[in-house]
Amino acid sequence: MSGHGSSTPAVPPAVPHTSTDDRATSAALARARAAAQRLGIPGHETVAEAAAAMLGTQAQDFTGGLFALGLRTPGSREADVRAALERREVVRTWPARGTLMFVAADDVRWLTALLAPRSLQASQGLWRRVGLEPRDFGAAREAVLTALTGRAPASRPDLLRAISDAGVGTAGERGSHLLRWLAGTGVIVFGAPRGTEQTFALLDEWVPDARRIDDRDEALAEYAHRYLAHRGPATERDLAWWGGLTLTEARRAVDLAADVERTTVGDVEQLTWGDAGAVPPARDDPRLLPPFDELLLGYGDRSASLRAADVARLVPASNGLFLPAVVVDGRVVGTWRRTLTRHTVAVELDAWVPWGVRTRRRLERRVAEYADFVGRDLAPTTRPTPTTRRDDRPR
Repeated sequence: MSGHGSSTPAVPPAVPHTSTDDRATSAALARARAAAQRLGIPGHETVAEAAAAMLGTQAQDFTGGLFALGLRTPGSREADVRAALERREVVRTWPARGTLMFVAADDVRWLTALLAPRSLQASQGLWRRVGLEPRDFGAAREAVLTALTGRAPASRPDLLRAISDAGVGTAGERGSHLLRWLAGTGVIVFGAPRGTEQTFALLDEWVPDARRIDDRDEALAEYAHRYLAHRGPATERDLAWWGGLTLTEARRAVDLAADVERTTVGDVEQLTWGDAGAVPPARDDPRLLPPFDELLLGYGDRSASLRAADVARLVPASNGLFLPAVVVDGRVVGTWRRTLTRHTVAVELDAWVPWGVRTRRRLERRVAEYADFVGRDLAPTTRPTPTTRRDDRPR
């Protein structure tokens, strides 16, 4: 799966020794979160519905982001997710934390307006270091409006050339900073890809009917209940982290949202809204997740799904890039990687713990489902990692 760049997500810190009771609590929390995200239980009927339910799914790894939406839309294929982008039902942009996400078209305007400003403010030091001044952003905006108004989406090189022709240098990191600012201020979004080439369009022309929420309190309340509806149980700190808000703003968002339920799980207050996490997925249910999946990156504290001792195995480099994960009952028990050719896909699994016979058989089905998703024949040599243990559950 190929990456397209973003700010590196925070890696959770190590935690002390975990007791048996704590492990049981974490396991229950992981299952509840997997259910809230529609992993292992009936999912959404369409890709657009999945995108709206999830509010945002990380898409700095483009093909991984396609799979993240596909996972939550059972029976869909990669072509269906791409078609949702073509139909402008789902949009790719930088709505929060300087992170690329897929967002439902109706949500892209209000969500970006609510969450992006704080990320842009935090980037001002970076802009100064690369020599960007306030007038550069204004000139870039005018150049982009001239280049795109009433026209088809432009490729990244073409858009940067238009900015450069207006007298604003785009060399090095300057171009990326300018594009993120233009997206964060609601000027542009990604258009539909042209093959492997990404394009940009004006937000007002690409999704002109995208919802506006001009009242900040109304937007905060909407954010809180939408986040908690499909990620709860989660904490106020998780809510703050995902949107790049201050903890004070996150608490206000929770207070403004109606019918938020508060429960204590392992001495930590967890929040839910609606039926989030109310129907746990099947036990011993393995899933293949793309890199940066919301089951992990949807929370500031990922310890329920990822043991501190395993963080370096999932994020082996210092650049914050997450590997695709194998999860059972919402907890990471290994990684996987694919090898794609024109007609086939091979999937190699790396088990961190021995997998029982039942888990291996179910993983074989998941691998076959992934081959169907990407529209390839499964390479005949693809096999899950062998095991000598009969117990199917992750330790």
